[in-house]
Amino acid sequence: MRIVAKRHAKPDPVFWMRLRSNLPHDQHVARVAREMDARMRGELPPQWEPAFDIIMPLKPTVRAVGGDWLSWNLARVDAMRAFEHEHKDILHWAVGDSEVCDRARRCARALDDMLNGHPLPMSLQDKLDTALDYCERLGVDKPNSKTPEGLIARAITEQWWRRALRRKVARTVEHAAIKLAVVHHRNGGYASDEACRRRVDQHKRNADLLARVKMRNEAGQVYSLAELAALSPSNRDIRRGELMTRIRGCEEFADANGHHGLFLTLTCPSRFHAVLSGGKSRWAKPTRNNKYEGATPRDAQQWLCSMWAKARAKMGRKGIAGYGFRVAEPHHDGCPHWHALLWFDTPEQAQQAQDIISGYWLSDAGDEPGAVRNRCKFIAMERGGAAGYVAKYVAKNIGAEDGGDAGVGQHTDTMDGFEHVMDTREFKGWQRVDAWASTWGIRQFQPLGQPPVSVWREMRRVTKDQIDHAQMRLDLGDAAAVKAWRACHKQGAIQASWEGYVRAQGGMCRKRREWMLRSAVRVAKETTNSYGETIDRKTVVGVETRVGHWLVSRRQAWRSCASEAAQDKAEREALGRPWTRFNNCTVRLNEEPQRLLMRGDLPWPKAHDTLEIEPPAPRKATPPAPIEQVNHIAGERTTFRMPECVRITAATPATPPPANDLDALLARMKAFAPVMRELAAAGR
Repeated sequence: MRIVAKRHAKPDPVFWMRLRSNLPHDQHVARVAREMDARMRGELPPQWEPAFDIIMPLKPTVRAVGGDWLSWNLARVDAMRAFEHEHKDILHWAVGDSEVCDRARRCARALDDMLNGHPLPMSLQDKLDTALDYCERLGVDKPNSKTPEGLIARAITEQWWRRALRRKVARTVEHAAIKLAVVHHRNGGYASDEACRRRVDQHKRNADLLARVKMRNEAGQVYSLAELAALSPSNRDIRRGELMTRIRGCEEFADANGHHGLFLTLTCPSRFHAVLSGGKSRWAKPTRNNKYEGATPRDAQQWLCSMWAKARAKMGRKGIAGYGFRVAEPHHDGCPHWHALLWFDTPEQAQQAQDIISGYWLSDAGDEPGAVRNRCKFIAMERGGAAGYVAKYVAKNIGAEDGGDAGVGQHTDTMDGFEHVMDTREFKGWQRVDAWASTWGIRQFQPLGQPPVSVWREMRRVTKDQIDHAQMRLDLGDAAAVKAWRACHKQGAIQASWEGYVRAQGGMCRKRREWMLRSAVRVAKETTNSYGETIDRKTVVGVETRVGHWLVSRRQAWRSCASEAAQDKAEREALGRPWTRFNNCTVRLNEEPQRLLMRGDLPWPKAHDTLEIEPPAPRKATPPAPIEQVNHIAGERTTFRMPECVRITAATPATPPPANDLDALLARMKAFAPVMRELAAAGR
């Protein structure tokens, strides 16, 4: 039996409190209005107060008595109730992270009691329906799982509810701020102050966790996760440098092949913008957009993705392929727009792509004022200067690891051909962009038509001796691996080159199965995750060539050591380089280990990560070259030899079967004697 919870309309707060009050009606209404006003101003973010004052009715200017004050207080109560319902019970969701954690714990326990605390056993379908209905009533996305058991296991876990409620709270509060016209270039821009504070607090929690957790490697060196994360692309400086290298490599590849560049700026229709700029002046006052329909920045991003999917499909049907980068960044009111730098083979293809993209972008509300002028903008790139356009957006949206702005300076937003300077207030510009992207789940940077960067990163971990062995197998498809390794590493004064890596992979705009190199993945089948689901756990262990050869990347075994004392840099270096599975093994690529590595994704029959490594098998003797024989066929002298399958031989008498087991054993030993003599001659 399914229980359907009916959501009743909320009773009138004045009538509901009137039953519990002995005050006169007008005094009671005034007290309710004061309490509701104090509650809203105390629980809502301080940045909302100017917008909150706008929706309130004007206070009587003349000292009136009776009905005038009563009417004003009743209007205040109605305005506050309408505000709360319009913004999806905003007072219930405008809470801090500690309250979110408490609610997550209560939700997980409540749903666990509903599913497992029932006196009668529930079927799997009833449990699934109950969990989905509970998530729907709270307005959170259902758990992402392929099996009903995994969905139910997630729905009764506190950690899953923390993530779901944090996302729900952040997006509900930020959407209300956008609809109130709080987010604009004169009031911070990109994201509200509350969203920025949430993001800063999240970074602080993550930094504290990474600093507390310690890991020990195979050499006994102890690091904190914060020190290890600083060496990965999660470091803003490393991430920015890697993106700049890839952008420069794309430009070098385009210049070397004579490709034509095109810089695009793509925006959304007016109904996705909540606030207008106010005019072409730095003193312009932002105003509400009457065409705004209440869409979120995530809805606008999905509209952009759908239009791009249609345009890309049509370009594919016409044989037009482009490569480059796409950058998503917010307007001053939080609505996203795209900047893209694409290269095409010929100017004719670039013109066709421009017509296709503009046609789809103007197919939705293309007749509104300013659509043709502002919806799509195209700039033809000159040779050697295209990367500077995208590099500016990369630098200003990532920032620096030390908290700086990476030398970008003030953030500006171009509206109606005029650049408005963003008043970022107490936060940096990149911090507001980071909070915006995190709140709405928007991917900022995306490469188009390029080989995977995961292979680039794995190739930088491959040791040189494996490349030396790969050079001996150039005829077996390892030439691409050698070229890619040289392009990914710095060679003296020559920097790493993304352009060289692209050439080693076979060029741009290829399908996934057509790349020369891919990630080598070890699959552990039928493993169980924390939610009791049976999955195939995949682990990247290196690079795989087209013919199945593996280049194993340097990896170490780590384990948690919470009770270990911290080590300084000198103490770590004294421990030496760790002895890993594929790091310092002198025979790891000779004979048997090499044969095992070349087996692709098949499981290894033996473990080669111990100290006991079997000696390599002896090499087989090279058979001598066959002696040329001269035959006479029909009076002609020739070297042609009749195949064994058609050669006619004299019939041999059949061997009688052995009389007993001893005769059979002697016959086998006599037949095996020539084979033993050959093995002895070969030294085996």
